[in-house]
Amino acid sequence: MSDHATKNQNAILKEMINGSWNGIGIISLESKFIYINKAFSPILGYSEAELLKLNLSDTILPKSRVPFMELLKENITNQYNNRITIGCLRKDNQIVYLDVVIKLMSNKKMFVINAADVTQDVAEKQLINKFIVQYHIDKKGNILKASEAFYRISGYSMSGLVFTPYTNLLHNLNNSKVLDDFFAHISYGKAWKGTLALKKKDTSVFYVDFISKPTKNKYGDVIGHTAVMMDITSELELQKSEEILQEKVSDGEEKLAIISDTMRTVAHEWRQPLNTISLDAQALLFDLDFEENISKETMEEKLENISQNTQELSTIIENFQSIAELKSTKKKRNIKDILQEALKISQLDEKEFVKEIYNETSSFRTYPKELALAISSILINAREITAPNENKNITIKASQEENNIICELSNNGGNIPENIIEKIFTPYFSTKEERNGVGLSLYNCKIMIELHLKGKIEVINLPENVVVFKLTFPIGALE
Repeated sequence: MSDHATKNQNAILKEMINGSWNGIGIISLESKFIYINKAFSPILGYSEAELLKLNLSDTILPKSRVPFMELLKENITNQYNNRITIGCLRKDNQIVYLDVVIKLMSNKKMFVINAADVTQDVAEKQLINKFIVQYHIDKKGNILKASEAFYRISGYSMSGLVFTPYTNLLHNLNNSKVLDDFFAHISYGKAWKGTLALKKKDTSVFYVDFISKPTKNKYGDVIGHTAVMMDITSELELQKSEEILQEKVSDGEEKLAIISDTMRTVAHEWRQPLNTISLDAQALLFDLDFEENISKETMEEKLENISQNTQELSTIIENFQSIAELKSTKKKRNIKDILQEALKISQLDEKEFVKEIYNETSSFRTYPKELALAISSILINAREITAPNENKNITIKASQEENNIICELSNNGGNIPENIIEKIFTPYFSTKEERNGVGLSLYNCKIMIELHLKGKIEVINLPENVVVFKLTFPIGALE
């Protein structure tokens, strides 16, 4: 072949290489760039001249650098293992992920490298790994891998979970008929949906809405299952707390039917959004298998919204659960000490416009911390409502009438309209324009006083724009 023909072939080959979207080049055993095509510059953000002065390892993130350099060394004797995904830091400090394939050249001193930008694919996988609770099992039922979200919620580590049977995760609280149905679907390679009780590493239980679907190879054979789930433990515990609360009311301990009704209302109000979020998360993951045009931005926005909303709703459910089931210890305290602690919490201690009147009272068994917090919610409202007044006044009075401790918390911030005075203890009711985070404090206060302390709370409008919250605690009620 003539030199002219050879030059033409080399020119054509070079043009083909430069026309590739992948970064193609030659690197040394130390990963120094010897030759690169034009695609490497936009991928890594450096000019061709700058790259030829660098080692590829100079741009690789620390967690990827060692595996990549070990792959180069291993490839000298084992050319079958020649692929790796690495993270690199571009010149503009943006992270890019590359799917790299290397081929040892005949001189055994250099490698041909082909690098494809897979940043979007890796980012999507990272989002799924962070937000979606899932695991994958093989045909024998052994766990192959799980998401970061699953490890976080279950307490397991990868080393403690991978290659173990998925049945190890099933708690003995599961209904036997549910398990039989679940096992049958798994054994026949069919999808399954239901509620399961799973076992954390510390053997405690967590409940999940569970969806399992078979995974198949390119020939259509079932080779395992993928399970996606949503933690509903808080929701189920709320239902249990609701039952406990209803039982206390029906036992006639106190006339708290209104509190039971509001608990059911709140449970219903939050349960549906949680279920919707669960279905959205599961549907989004499965859509990824069939939709090719889901953008990274769209998926990231949806997943972050799902995560944020789920956390907020779960937190509120946990708050209601803690209201219904106190875990504190009862202690004997004087009401004066509790009221002074409430003043500190509400930042009203040592205020000139606050008047304190303490008559002689007996100590009684109560929940000091929780009661102080409950009373502070009344005082905080009083502080806010009287703030515009030039001659503001807040008065705290404690006294004893026979076997009852009486607390009267009054302020001159204005009477409460008669059409709403019966609603102020209702969950999420508020007269404030900004609704976020309000509407629960007085409800919590009523639950604490009337349910747990067997007391009573009343609101009374007095002349001259004065409103009084009267709290009554029977001495010995918690003995």
